[in-house]
Amino acid sequence: MHNVVNESAAANAGSLPEFRKSFETVRKASYLVGVALFTRESDLNVRFFGTSTIIALVYVCCLYSGWFLRSDWNRLLEMSVCLLLNLQGTSKLWTGFVHKLRYCKLFQTTERIYESFDDDERNRPILRDVVSKMNLFIRWIVIVYVSCGVIIVTLVVLYISLTGQKFLVLTIFVPYVDHTTLVGYVTHSFLHLSMIVFCVIGYLASDTAFIVTVVPIIAYGNCLQNEIRNLNLMLQMPQRNEKLITEKLLRICKLHQMIVEFEEDAVEHFKYGCAVQILFQAGTLLVTIFLSYICGYIQAASIFMALFFQLTQYCALGTIVTAKNDQMTIDIYGIEWYRLGNTQQQIVVFMLHRAQTAKDLSVGGIAPLNVETYVKIMKTTYSFLALLITLFK
Repeated sequence: MHNVVNESAAANAGSLPEFRKSFETVRKASYLVGVALFTRESDLNVRFFGTSTIIALVYVCCLYSGWFLRSDWNRLLEMSVCLLLNLQGTSKLWTGFVHKLRYCKLFQTTERIYESFDDDERNRPILRDVVSKMNLFIRWIVIVYVSCGVIIVTLVVLYISLTGQKFLVLTIFVPYVDHTTLVGYVTHSFLHLSMIVFCVIGYLASDTAFIVTVVPIIAYGNCLQNEIRNLNLMLQMPQRNEKLITEKLLRICKLHQMIVEFEEDAVEHFKYGCAVQILFQAGTLLVTIFLSYICGYIQAASIFMALFFQLTQYCALGTIVTAKNDQMTIDIYGIEWYRLGNTQQQIVVFMLHRAQTAKDLSVGGIAPLNVETYVKIMKTTYSFLALLITLFK
């Protein structure tokens, strides 16, 4: 009996602590790369300078490697994968460092919206369900990204064990260090492992920050639908409490306004970042397909897996935002406005106007970030692969 009471109390308790806990992966990963996204303090610390130094060093090594491999286009392409990944990582770090205050504002706003919905215990099951799914999604991202890094290292170690040859993890060279010597090989291996570790952590920080910003919109849309359903039930009651109805309608209007403004800020914040990410993701996908299928570069297959997963999640989340905007518009249309007074009906009209002007995530404001864009990229990738098969079979 005591356990039943405890379970009932836990179910009725607010879910805000669970939501705050879901930010832990973002907080830890961003801290490790030197950008504390949840504080307004300066990020000019040792960790940030360490990450920046690794990124700058990779650019220097890429320039040197490009000159060193200029006559070998095959290995030059292998090096280009490192360059493309570093460019994407630079964009992520730049966004986190320069637009840190935007991140802080988004996190604070989403927490405030969540808390407002959480005040009504009828919304808590909806909120908990989305938070649990978001946490599961984040765990999968951690598994995929870490696995891709581990697979690259494991394949290289296996190759070295079987052949006894000094095989580099990545095709990128330290200037004026001979990788064929023992000291040079250890130096190159340390640089390559550092690159993989920083790449995994940096990508986790950026992509999970994107997820915890966008995914809660699902919960907000579903909770708003629940609020409107409860309003309609109040309107259908034989003995209506007009004061409660007005308060409920004003609450729904305020919550919807908060969601729309939050989406506008999120869309503006991620607009150009998404453009850079999608551009480099698509470009690197094409290069890794060529290297893994035609050239037999085993590391490219693992990188392709991570990029494919990354591109899929970006476009899927963009589609979710669009779907939720459409859903909220339909739900507002579903308010039984004919049972309301003139002043109350004007509030509904205002909500409809705001719903129809809601913004969706885009790729730099040029193309929508959704499944349609994803399909176009996949079709281009497939056409490229088919061309390669035809040319090199």
